[in-house]
Amino acid sequence: MIGHGAFSAFWVAAWYSVINVVVGNIIEPKVMGSGLGLSATTIFFSMVFWGWMFGPAGMILSVPLTLGFQFLLMQYEQTRWFAFLMSDYKGRVTR
Repeated sequence: MIGHGAFSAFWVAAWYSVINVVVGNIIEPKVMGSGLGLSATTIFFSMVFWGWMFGPAGMILSVPLTLGFQFLLMQYEQTRWFAFLMSDYKGRVTR
């Protein structure tokens, strides 16, 4: 059995970390946001906030919790502007 040593272990850990950060912080929020009507920034900050509040379970539930929060904000005229800021509206008007 051939051992690869500490140098190989370092490179495996480094590449794993880079891939995990890119997928978790860039790709997932963009894909989830476009399908759910939330901006990628909103998804990212919701994952940070709910993860801080409830730990790993909060990160898993961050999108449903944020969608529920956005739904509540849309119900009242005074808070509708904030729900609009959370959306992925890009200035296009469809007729």
